[in-house]
Amino acid sequence: MIRKNLPCTGFRSLAVLMLFCFSTILQAAEIRVIAGNGEAGFVDGTVDARFNKPIRLAPFGPGKILIADINNHAIRSVTLDGEVLTLAGGPDKQGHQDGPAEEARFDSPHGVAVSPGGGIIVAGAASHTVRLMTLTDDGYQVTTLAGVPGESGLRDGPADQALFNSPHGVVSEADGGLLVVDIGNAAIRRVKDGTVTTIATAATSKMVMPIDMMPAEDGSYLIADAGTQKILRWSPGDEGEVIAPETELAMPHGVDDDVAGNVYVAEIRGNKITQLGAGNTAKQVAGTGVAGSAPGLLDKPAGVLVHDGYLWIADLNNHRISVVPIESLAAGEEAGK
Repeated sequence: MIRKNLPCTGFRSLAVLMLFCFSTILQAAEIRVIAGNGEAGFVDGTVDARFNKPIRLAPFGPGKILIADINNHAIRSVTLDGEVLTLAGGPDKQGHQDGPAEEARFDSPHGVAVSPGGGIIVAGAASHTVRLMTLTDDGYQVTTLAGVPGESGLRDGPADQALFNSPHGVVSEADGGLLVVDIGNAAIRRVKDGTVTTIATAATSKMVMPIDMMPAEDGSYLIADAGTQKILRWSPGDEGEVIAPETELAMPHGVDDDVAGNVYVAEIRGNKITQLGAGNTAKQVAGTGVAGSAPGLLDKPAGVLVHDGYLWIADLNNHRISVVPIESLAAGEEAGK
């Protein structure tokens, strides 16, 4: 852990000062790369798996997660053992096409989630749509749940006529609905029973430009707001409350929490992961704040996910998926999720 409260000041020797600061940074939790070799590409497997800007993550079973791989236009999975599998899409399949997974096309998928029924939900940023991947006996079948492919705007109503503007994130509600982070409209939209409604905007809440959302352990939702550079705890119908209001964040892009109530933030411009704890405390728990590909460094971390005892990190510019044990980050006996 970083000893946040020990200042790197007051030293007589600049060399000693630099050594102390460097050793303090090294106390951040150890980051273990599980997939991706730092170079952009499109390779499944375990030995030389490659991504091209993995951006958001979702749980997908024990020791396994889903990944939205933007520049590969693909939805992929990875295990703790580093086994990467493409479920649909690929760099040669950019566009919008429904049907069997091997024929389906995506265009810059940014958000992924799993529905209560086990379907995979995809927020298509460039296609302005929300898609559903349903597992059948013949593999995944892809359908469009909401939005008009290639047409942006803000229009509620029947799902096949509703308009979105670059949806970036999506989460499932327990009652079967979906909440969509519609970044181009700076709004939270709901898709339910074939209808799209706008349920929060800057005019009705404390958010300015929501960019990511995750369900929290207490039943609320955590929102990373690029407009305020803050994290909000929000529930439908509420304005939302800022978590750790005095903490300065460098473009919060991904957010999640653990069962102990600690909130983890991927600061995409800060090249680090920050933990927001009880009493408005904040500490740097992964990355040094300096972009790089060397061990312990992050380069524009875009997504975080607390799952199966680990904090999973989508390291965007390093084209990697990494993990850090939650027990090394959070105090208390109930730190997992």
